[in-house]
Amino acid sequence: MKKRFQKLCVLFLAVLCVGGLIGMTSVAKAEETSLQWVQKPTKVKAGKKVQFTVNETGAVTWTISNTKYASVDENGCVTGKRVGKVVLTAQAGEEKIQTTIRVKGKKKIALDAGHQLRGDSRTEPVGPGASTRKARVAGGATGVASGVPEYKFTLSVAKKLKAELLNRGYEVYMVRSKNNVNISNKKRAQLANKSGSDIYIRIHGDSIGSSSVRGASAFYPSTRNPYVSRLSKSSKRLTNKVLNAYCKKTGIRKRGSSARDDLTGTNWSKIPVTLIECGFLSNPTEDRKMQNSAFQKKMAKGIANGIDAYFR
Repeated sequence: MKKRFQKLCVLFLAVLCVGGLIGMTSVAKAEETSLQWVQKPTKVKAGKKVQFTVNETGAVTWTISNTKYASVDENGCVTGKRVGKVVLTAQAGEEKIQTTIRVKGKKKIALDAGHQLRGDSRTEPVGPGASTRKARVAGGATGVASGVPEYKFTLSVAKKLKAELLNRGYEVYMVRSKNNVNISNKKRAQLANKSGSDIYIRIHGDSIGSSSVRGASAFYPSTRNPYVSRLSKSSKRLTNKVLNAYCKKTGIRKRGSSARDDLTGTNWSKIPVTLIECGFLSNPTEDRKMQNSAFQKKMAKGIANGIDAYFR
């Protein structure tokens, strides 16, 4: 009888201990989760704001993991800055909770650095259903003073333009990011189309037999273009905005914009498109100027100013 009583006592104590542990765990969990999200968006566009709130009426401290991508004010209002991910923290007393936010670009820009390491003389149709064919990729020009080939020059400018656009809150798609590729002009346009981009910027350097000719020009499809006439109005507006802003920023002479319907990379586009000839590689002075890294940053800012103006 005594042994049975002792066993019952042990069992009773065990139940009390387990019950106590469960109670403590429940309290701990309640304490851990007492601060909770009321409003918790998962994404924000660059340049836009979203509001976050928690179930705390007292003082809340808001912090963000990287202010390069987004910022947060004292009320939990988050402003997107550039494409990326950040972690938002809300803290009340000793408690804090976190959430990840995706910052999306305000618009997406496709950039094509013209030409490539080696040209491709095989032909392709200049537009959908066209019987006329052109070389897939021309070899490109070479700077008369610098000796820099056009494909290197255009990629250098495109990379600086990408950096500038990212800083302004855009998302950027690069058709090519290295020189040793073989991507035809038709394929470049198709890649830009599939990227989900809003506009397509084609970057080139000009060249002609006379070393005295200088300046920048840009091209768009005409209203009579048999392949992309529907893009003519928007592409013309994009072209003029980009060329005007570019020449204003760089001081390069503006030769003007004009319609061209023989450009394969333009004719296969499904989004507003422009081709900008940044200046003449055949002009020694202009060539040297355009190879300068600091000046290329100015060129990039000018094109970005034009893109801003187009979307404004």
